[in-house]
Amino acid sequence: MMENFDVIIVGAGIVGLSTAWRAARAGARVLVLDKGPTAYEASSRATGYLSLRGETPEESPLAQAAERLWDGLDEELGYPTEWTQKGRLWAAITPQAFDALQITFQSFQRTGIPFEFIDAKTCRELIPALTPHTLGGIHTPRAGHANPQRTSQAFAWAFQDLGGEIREYTPVLDLLTRGGRISGVRTPWGEIHAGSVVLCAAAHNAALLAPLGIDFPVAPVRLEAFVTAPLPPLFDQAFIAHGLAIRQTRRGNIHVNGGPHEWTAAGVATEMPKPTTPLVRNIARRLFEVFPTLRHAQMLRSWAGIIDVTPDQITIVHAFDAPKGLIAASSAGHGFGMSPSLGLALADLALQGRTDMPVASLSLARFADLPQDWRRIWNWQPGSYNT
Repeated sequence: MMENFDVIIVGAGIVGLSTAWRAARAGARVLVLDKGPTAYEASSRATGYLSLRGETPEESPLAQAAERLWDGLDEELGYPTEWTQKGRLWAAITPQAFDALQITFQSFQRTGIPFEFIDAKTCRELIPALTPHTLGGIHTPRAGHANPQRTSQAFAWAFQDLGGEIREYTPVLDLLTRGGRISGVRTPWGEIHAGSVVLCAAAHNAALLAPLGIDFPVAPVRLEAFVTAPLPPLFDQAFIAHGLAIRQTRRGNIHVNGGPHEWTAAGVATEMPKPTTPLVRNIARRLFEVFPTLRHAQMLRSWAGIIDVTPDQITIVHAFDAPKGLIAASSAGHGFGMSPSLGLALADLALQGRTDMPVASLSLARFADLPQDWRRIWNWQPGSYNT
């Protein structure tokens, strides 16, 4: 029997799940397909930050829209995300990092968000456990963080509560078109049809779009992370320093991830390897340099995940004119925080063909002059380390 849905979403990560939930709330019959378990790649392995994207002002309006949506998200979903909005701090503990932060601050000032460049004393007043070698930083009272596992679970459960269906271990092998429109997808178990298809499959989007003659520029990268055993409260801000993203969970665990990163390769339905490597030693060393009091903290568990990075490290949201009804997104590693607004934008595009979310500047049009060998030019090669 032929299966038909209003919307098929490829990828059960947090952006796909947010899109599915939004579309189901609007009354659509929605199916989510994933080659593996729900939220198994970047989403459940994210640090859990909402960044207001001062680094990339083109994304900042979408991030600020997400910030407004995060505030009422637990109540809307009916499940906890552990959203905490206590600001964000970038700190420098080396002269090179301090100089780089001052340059970064210039772009932050283009957003209209209250970012402030603060001295070492103010940094340590915000987070007393910081190393005495702290030189200064950037602070905003806005932004926040949440629990990646709980948030992914909350979106999935809320979607299923609306009658939505998630099929795990169901890779999409091909996109189906008919008469200039998307008509569905092909899986190992047959064809499934829909009027709209939304690709939220991160780096796998490129392999799915290539047979249609569409170049979707992403590079998958493996990111390592670990958490410590619970500790007494040290800080509640989203915190960046020394090449690391660090947060303290509500139970007291210190959750940290960072590079160097390993560039890898993605196919249509292949599982990308996610080993834990000796890089975690480097991450741990830098964590102790930022927080000397953590030197004897016990590591509870470590893991790795895959994120998709675009050439300019800015989100892609693109609704295609041909085939019509096909939408593709890459969050460039920023999807967790922006998932509430990204999901709303993608659901609008799938159901209405338009959205009021500020995504007009995030389309593939900006890559019109991108060289085919951009990965080589950028030195983003599978298997090579890039700091």
